[in-house]
Amino acid sequence: MKKVFGILGIGVVGVLVGLLISARINATENLRAQEKGKAVQEKQIPTVSIPSFADIAEAVLPSVVNIEGKGKVNIPIDPFFEFFFGPRPRSFERSSLGSGFIFMKKGNTYFVMTNNHVIKGMDEIRITLYDGTVIEDVKVVGGDSSSDIAVLKFESKDDLPVAKLGNSDELRVGDWVIAIGSPFGFSSTVTVGVISAKHRSIGAIPEAPSIQDFLQTDAAINPGNSGGPLVNVRGEVVGVNTAIVSRTGQYAGIGFAVPINIAKNVAEQLIEKGKVERGYLGIFMQDVDQNIAKHFKLKKPQGVIVTDVVKGSPAEKAGIKSGDLILEIDGRGVKNSIQLRAYVQSKKPGDKVKLKVLRDGKEMEINVNLGSADKFASAQPSKERSQNTKDIGISVREEGGKVIVQSVDPNSPVASVGIEPGDVILKINDKDIKSLEDYRRAIEEAKAKGSVLMLLQSGEIKKWVAFTI
Repeated sequence: MKKVFGILGIGVVGVLVGLLISARINATENLRAQEKGKAVQEKQIPTVSIPSFADIAEAVLPSVVNIEGKGKVNIPIDPFFEFFFGPRPRSFERSSLGSGFIFMKKGNTYFVMTNNHVIKGMDEIRITLYDGTVIEDVKVVGGDSSSDIAVLKFESKDDLPVAKLGNSDELRVGDWVIAIGSPFGFSSTVTVGVISAKHRSIGAIPEAPSIQDFLQTDAAINPGNSGGPLVNVRGEVVGVNTAIVSRTGQYAGIGFAVPINIAKNVAEQLIEKGKVERGYLGIFMQDVDQNIAKHFKLKKPQGVIVTDVVKGSPAEKAGIKSGDLILEIDGRGVKNSIQLRAYVQSKKPGDKVKLKVLRDGKEMEINVNLGSADKFASAQPSKERSQNTKDIGISVREEGGKVIVQSVDPNSPVASVGIEPGDVILKINDKDIKSLEDYRRAIEEAKAKGSVLMLLQSGEIKKWVAFTI
């Protein structure tokens, strides 16, 4: 009997051991299966590689400088205002804060690129380098209000870093870019974003240049960033941070930079010649609206239509006629007159451009050898002339020895001062205005002062208006 129980006991133990071993084997297999499934699941989860811009910032930051300026600004006083309220101060001290970057070296001379509005009207300018070194002896090589680009220079025996310039034409919408500068005086600030758009114009806002072919970016740009570099992921400068559009005057996700290809051309001419020579086409034009597009059987408004051609100009010699609709220049689609003017003025006299023109329902190509804008500054077109002055927000025309306001941009600074279509412009500051040439010269002089006092005649009533530009 004991043997039977012994045998049974051994059997039960064997069964239990077998069950335990089996359970462990199954548990191990289940665990392996779970780990395998987990591994498979982990492989299926998409991963995002977040780039670091630290290496780029470290490479570019040493070439970026902080710019401070001080100057005296003259204030034109309305004589009627002084008659009633007495004499007022005619000048005040103005300071400027901006950014720039070293882009060229010749011997011990270093050249800094910045915005013209940063150094405009400044009597004293000093530069602070990345390492904190302050340069007091800074000279202005030249400034160009049309592109808002200026060049400064200083001497240093130290070997300073020079920023590498890229090719802004290669940029695509969506490309990463880095803005570097001194927003609100916080030097060496780096912000990151993308190219939001290309070939942008911002219309008539204070300090806006007349050549507007901007890069738009959502990299944070604030007051003090002006003149700083916009850099691509290769550490190359592709733009000069210039302006923002914001209801508060601070970052709102829309910033603008002058493409480096335009800025470089201007800067090099300022260094070599002390001035900028620009290509000249010799046409008066207007943007294509819905009605004109419909007339030309276009699917959408595009291009510009020639309203007049200057006698003896490159455009006349090439065969361009009033009524031609310009669709492309050098293979680039023409969106509006600002873009076309900016592209032509980015070229030099003697450069050749190819226009695609729509005439009598047929497309044709016309090659034009550009002339010099200086040479044709006082050229007369064949008929009544008009000039679109987007920079101050009004367009004017010359008629019968008078300059008449043709239209007023409702979003411009002058929209609320009382200028209306049909007003005759009699004086700008102390200059009599009897032609478009008088008007153009007076506005350029007024830009240097920063303000305009304008005498207008509406019917039998004369009135003065004043505004800043």
